[in-house]
Amino acid sequence: MDYGKDILNRLIDMYERRGAFDKDASSLRAIQIEVKKAYPEYMDRYNHEAYKEINVAVEKLCTEKIVFAEKNSVGQYSKVRLNIASVSECYRKLKRTSIPEQCEKVKKSFEEYQNSESQIVQAVIKDWYQCLEEYKKLPYDLKYDGKRASEIIRILQAVSKLNSETYIRNFSTALFKDSKRFQKEFRSTVESILFDYTDEVVEKDDILGFYNLYENPTYVMVKGNVVIQLDTSVIDVSEMPNGIALSNASLEKIRAVTVKASKVITVENLTTYHDSDENDAIHIYLGGYHNYSKQVLLEKIYADNKFKKYFHKGDLDVYGFLILENLKEKTGIPFTPLMMDVATIERFYKAGLYKELTASDVKVIEEKKNTKLAAYTDVLQFMLDNNCKVEQESIKALDLME
Repeated sequence: MDYGKDILNRLIDMYERRGAFDKDASSLRAIQIEVKKAYPEYMDRYNHEAYKEINVAVEKLCTEKIVFAEKNSVGQYSKVRLNIASVSECYRKLKRTSIPEQCEKVKKSFEEYQNSESQIVQAVIKDWYQCLEEYKKLPYDLKYDGKRASEIIRILQAVSKLNSETYIRNFSTALFKDSKRFQKEFRSTVESILFDYTDEVVEKDDILGFYNLYENPTYVMVKGNVVIQLDTSVIDVSEMPNGIALSNASLEKIRAVTVKASKVITVENLTTYHDSDENDAIHIYLGGYHNYSKQVLLEKIYADNKFKKYFHKGDLDVYGFLILENLKEKTGIPFTPLMMDVATIERFYKAGLYKELTASDVKVIEEKKNTKLAAYTDVLQFMLDNNCKVEQESIKALDLME
């Protein structure tokens, strides 16, 4: 072992942990190591070689005035203290970059994104600049890795520009000329950042889809008494008992939709969609938050069928109500919640068909129940009072129990 180098690295690590580079040297406690604790072999009477090498290393550093240390009566060193005035020399000898220098380098890597039109990119850079101004490590385990941080910003920039269904492998190839690199190196971090910086409350597993980024093609499923007209053909969905699955890519090809039932019901969960059998209604499976293509379809349906009644059937949890509000806001359609009331959740609760709230659930409910979700205060309060939430898939199970 190179004891001289190791001693300096230990001292500089301690210097950085204390943030000493940002403080007046006169206010610092001694930055020092205890030799016998750092190197147990120093006290091993049979390890003369280690004892000798450590002494030689300390003496050399003392001669160079990089550290201060004194021998006791038997020639042993007890403590080695860093000479603060020699910190720059330490970095030079170790070929290490100081924290302030690292911070400045990372900040420069963000310069090309300073005028980004993406609100998320702007917000992330603002927060990260603040960290670097205070010589703090970047979050998401980025630390002072400017190259990786810059790549993350580049990905966020690209994600924010997606306005149609995009597949992850194609996205990765476009950015890195490697179809698997995004998935292997960046996906988890990007999901966490998008989850933290997205104004809409979206579950982390769904956050990429919220931004039109998918593993595979997604579909809208429609069933009921409805006729869909394309450029050169007409589909009468009522002739298909289980409905039809339309790929997102095909939705913009629809020219007209004629709903012959009196109700249009959007459904959050696939099982609920299959279980739904109301005759005088068409059912549309959205799969969580709708995206741009699905919004186009819903707007087309509403434009052609404004005098129908519009309902949404979602989970009886805080995210179900947020999805409903997002749906109303983005489409302009006056959806009414269906089976998302106190009577429904109480029925499930009494039957024991519920899950307990997570800490995240409680936090979001408390944040939103008096503002964005004020219309559903009674249901949300029931959830809090009884520590419960219900998935719509439970409906059929409850019917079977009864």
